[in-house]
Amino acid sequence: MRIERICPNEAEALYNCMKKIDQETQYMLYLPDERSFDKAKLIEDIKRHFYIGVKTENDEILGYLSVHISTLAKVKHFGYIMTGLINDLHQQGLATQMFNETIKWAERKGLRRLELTVITSNKPAVNFYEKLGFKIEGIKHESVYMDNHYFDELYMAMMLNHDFIYHSENI
Repeated sequence: MRIERICPNEAEALYNCMKKIDQETQYMLYLPDERSFDKAKLIEDIKRHFYIGVKTENDEILGYLSVHISTLAKVKHFGYIMTGLINDLHQQGLATQMFNETIKWAERKGLRRLELTVITSNKPAVNFYEKLGFKIEGIKHESVYMDNHYFDELYMAMMLNHDFIYHSENI
């Protein structure tokens, strides 16, 4: 297994990974049958944002982490993280490696913060994010509806580049 950037020509492999993760866990935003494949759109997304993945020797993608950054001047200092990993690969340090590489990338880019949301009942994920240094900033009450119930999400963030002076040309 290796951790490396996902390239636009790997859009289909990324989609297959996302689809599999959607089927394995209830904690992804998409239900198993909701995600559709628009190759051109996914290629554009990979080109525009940061994507890193867990790849096999055969270039199959088994996990991913993406950081989406706005083009709006007032909010392009932070990135919003979405991530997923095939169940069989949990507890092997791969997610930690993806996050560590992402944090280094974000610091080099001059980002001030990384953000994510996680359903409050997903205690292993909450603990993992806290271990990495993410802090809980608030609760999004009843923001997810699944299994005939509403669930709260935690809004979490990690501050970066505390000594970095922000200039829009750094992004």
